[in-house]
Amino acid sequence: MALNDLIEKYLPNRFSRKAMLLKESQVFCMAPWIQLHAQTNGKVAPCCMSAVYDSNELGDLRVNPKLEDAWNSDNAKQLRLNMLNGKKSSICSHCYDYEKNGKQSERMTYNRDYVHEFHRVKKTGADGTYADVNIPLIDIRFSNKCNYKCRICDSAFSALWFDEEQKIDRPRRPPTIDTEKDIKAVADTSAFMSSYKTLLPNVQRLHFAGGEPLFMDEHYETLEYLIAIGRTNITLSYNTNFSVLRYKQYNIIDLWNRFKVVDIWASLDGMGAQGDYQRKGQKWEKIEENIRAVQQQCSTVQFGVNITVSIFNILHIPAFYTHLVQNKLVAPDRVNLYLLFDPSYFSIVHLTPALKQKAVQQFQAFESNFLSTLPPAQTTTIKNHMKAVINYMMGENGTKQNEFKHWVKAVDALRNENFVTVFPELADMMTDSL
Repeated sequence: MALNDLIEKYLPNRFSRKAMLLKESQVFCMAPWIQLHAQTNGKVAPCCMSAVYDSNELGDLRVNPKLEDAWNSDNAKQLRLNMLNGKKSSICSHCYDYEKNGKQSERMTYNRDYVHEFHRVKKTGADGTYADVNIPLIDIRFSNKCNYKCRICDSAFSALWFDEEQKIDRPRRPPTIDTEKDIKAVADTSAFMSSYKTLLPNVQRLHFAGGEPLFMDEHYETLEYLIAIGRTNITLSYNTNFSVLRYKQYNIIDLWNRFKVVDIWASLDGMGAQGDYQRKGQKWEKIEENIRAVQQQCSTVQFGVNITVSIFNILHIPAFYTHLVQNKLVAPDRVNLYLLFDPSYFSIVHLTPALKQKAVQQFQAFESNFLSTLPPAQTTTIKNHMKAVINYMMGENGTKQNEFKHWVKAVDALRNENFVTVFPELADMMTDSL
């Protein structure tokens, strides 16, 4: 038995510290010991929920393409020390917000799912260094290449947004890259891919998002490299709009069938006209066709749906979830609700009081009339998320209704669309009296 294992077994105070960090601490998270994530603008963070701003990133791949340097940057080391010492970090603010509203955060999920990696924490240096660069989880957003221009998105994540933003002077995230249409996470692709590929032989879970990862050459280069080196016994995971299964010469189902597990989380915010309005470029019939194709042809895929809750879809979520589950497009426990914080004027806190009450009533009826008919173990996640949505919505009286109207009308004019025609039940959001 190793020395650390003996300490864990025979010294209760050491065990209590482990339990305290994983279960009681309000700031500790396993992510900085097990994962690297890079946004489309090259900023490196511990996870995709990170709030990257004011130079709190762990690295910048546009400046230094070596992932191993970001792993133990000054900010990375300080983040680990903050977590061990119970200090909050600005980069983790989104998880703090989720937990404040009673929602299971990514921080809590990492601590639950990766307790077996806690041995890494015990090897942290006094300055916050973690010397082992065998990183089990890697999540790189290679670019903003995407075939959609979703209402809640912008050109930081989809190049298709850029021209419209220039016409309406719409603010972008992050504002520091407001002159680029086609954004790539790295300036030196060759140096980055060399660094990236040195980490792949030891990776356990590789995540792809974007932009739209199924439209990115780097994604397919990565899969071909993994197949070539015999690393197909890993988990591939995705955030994807799930609009395409073929790209250039590739059939993604053929590639996915080579891997042990493929964990897909489709970003779908609605169905029919409401869904297609929100996610410009979506054709709902094609999404259902793609889901059926994967269900029939790819046994390695685990399919789930991530719904970003905004003013646009708050009143449609019960019907959307019911449709997905009743038509066996997704399992009841494979649907997540994410709170939209940015753009802030699309947040549900800015709904009128009457619409907030209507949303609460719909969720209550949904739980009584449909969720109650499903096995309780399968509805724990969605019930927890619904509670967090309601807490967040009712916890603040938003004041950005005029901004909401302004940006809805501006984009409607460019796209020849009409919000009230698609969402008549939300017409009060567009009245002049607000």
